[in-house]
Parts: sequence; structure tokens; C-alpha cells
Amino acid sequence: MSFKQRKKWIINSEFDQKKIDLLSEELDVSPLFVKLCLNRGLHSKEEIERFINPDESWFHDPFLLYDMEKVIERITSAIETGEKIMIYGDYDADGVTSTAILYETIEAIGGNVEYFIPNRFVEGYGPNKEAFDTFLDNETSLIITVDNGVAGHDAIHYIQDKGVDVIVTDHHELPETLPDAYAIIHPNHPKGHYPFKDLSGAGVALKVATALLGDFPAELLDLAAIGTIADLVSLRDENRAIVSYGLKAIRQTQRIGILSLFDTLALSLKEVDETTIGFKIAPPINAIGRIENASPVVELLTTFDEEKASKIAALLENKNKERKTIVSDIFVDAMNQLVGQVSRTV
Repeated sequence: MSFKQRKKWIINSEFDQKKIDLLSEELDVSPLFVKLCLNRGLHSKEEIERFINPDESWFHDPFLLYDMEKVIERITSAIETGEKIMIYGDYDADGVTSTAILYETIEAIGGNVEYFIPNRFVEGYGPNKEAFDTFLDNETSLIITVDNGVAGHDAIHYIQDKGVDVIVTDHHELPETLPDAYAIIHPNHPKGHYPFKDLSGAGVALKVATALLGDFPAELLDLAAIGTIADLVSLRDENRAIVSYGLKAIRQTQRIGILSLFDTLALSLKEVDETTIGFKIAPPINAIGRIENASPVVELLTTFDEEKASKIAALLENKNKERKTIVSDIFVDAMNQLVGQVSRTV
């Protein structure tokens, strides 16, 4: 995600105190919470109640995304004819959950599908010519990027010239010129009019999965919630619904990988909230991609093998400990260098 600051918070302190007190009493919430809601433009009891309790109406029609019909036709055709499909992901929590969402969906409806998570130190971020060449050697004819792709002009143009279609699904900041892909699914597509612009990569993948299945995939909300929270996108509108429903799904999950990860980290499913995901679950998922290849995370999230899931969960915990040690060593080394420079100047 981009850390470039684009918004400025404006706190309005001129709300009617009587209205604040009345809403606080009617809703059984604190006056401070009412003030925050008023600041967000929620001025009635009904508006605040809807904000507190998002429902299915918060999920927008996936076909409002530009190019969605074209994308579904292409993927469906690939599935029906047995084409080899490659999901090209990313190595952070949003990227691996996005990968798992589309991999699981396409496999469930009979697709000949594999996934590839680039190594940060080998392929780097985004589409990579050398990686794409290996897919060509494997007779892949359709590549679907998740949580990346809008900046991958060269690699996408290169592989499309060789007869492989590339569908980009992404949410990152759009460049002035879009890549020459078969189709691009992006909530901010310049030719699109999607009502919510701040989906995560996992959120975009969820929309493609919904369109492919022709029904809302409640079983994927656990993955979408993890990706959405971990990527630090705004928790409003559709993201709020994804997280609200996703946390409920996690509390009742039968997904072996999530159960194993919670067990390894000694976390309670019943007490999971956005803080648990952001500070306990996301770090070990992110850690392995910062040290080596993050493909085991996708395997963890999609496996039906309890023993395998348990081993991968333990691996993620160990990699997170290793990451913490590396960060600590770098900090100590930096401080020692700083002290040395100060000493030499005194």
C-alpha cells in the first residue's frame, strides 16, 4: 500500500450537545462514539445503527467493476477447455490471502489452476519476465495477478506477445498509463464507476470470486478479512462489511490452516477481533515473505492436511521470531554506529 498522506482529519467540535446526549442514550453508546459518528457524517440513529451493524447490502455488485464480464467469460472459458491457469500473487498478507481466495475458487469449480508467489529477493514485486517464461514453458495460457500488476507494463506486454493472456486484479495506485493486459479489475479503473474505491487486494479477489461463483462466497470471508485488516485499508463501506462478517466467519471457521495458526500462537478464536488479526496473525504471515518465499502461507490457508498445517504454522511462528531478531540486531547496530559518530564529533 502507499504511505503517501492524502487526507487531513478535521475534527468538528460544534455539534449540539443535546443531540449527542440523546443519541448516546438511544443507542446505548458513549457520547465520544456519537461525536465520532457525527464527524463521519452519520447524523441519525438509523445511520449510526447501520454503521454499527453492516448487513449484506453493504456488498456491492461485482459486475460494477470495469471489465468484470470480460474477465469472467475468459476464466470460465479457460476452465471449460482445461487451460492451465496461473495465479500470480504477492508475498505480504494481502497478497497471499488474495492468492488463496482465487486459487481455491477456481479449483473448486474445476479449473486447472496453480499459484506462484514471487520471492522478494529473486523476482521482486509484481510481474516478472523470468517467472512468466517458466509459466510459458509449463504451457500456461492464462495468468491472473492478484494484489499486483498495474505497474507491470514490460512483463505483461512481453508475455501477452507470446500468446498468454494476463488478467490484472489489483488495488494499488494506478499509473498514468495502464499495462496492455487482457483485462484489468481495479476499483479505481478510469473507465469504471465502482461505488467503493478502497478495497484491498483480497477484497478485489473476493469480488472476482463472487462473480465467478454467481453467489456470495461466505466461506472466503475469513481470508478476505485477514487481507483487508493486514493491508491497513480504511475500514469503512464495503471493507467494514468484509471485516465484520469475516471476523464472525473466523470465530466459527473450520479452515484447518487458520485453526492451526491460532493454536500455534495460543490465540482464542472466540475472542478474535481486528486487533488480533493486525497484531498477532498478520505479523507471522508477513514475516516469511520478508525472509524467504511466502508460498507456504497459501498452502497453509488452503490445505486439508492437519499435520501439514501444523508444521507450516510452526514455521511461520519461527520465521516471525527470526524477523524480530534481525530487526533487533539492526537497531542495536544502528544505535552503536550513531553513538560512535557522536563520540567522534565531541
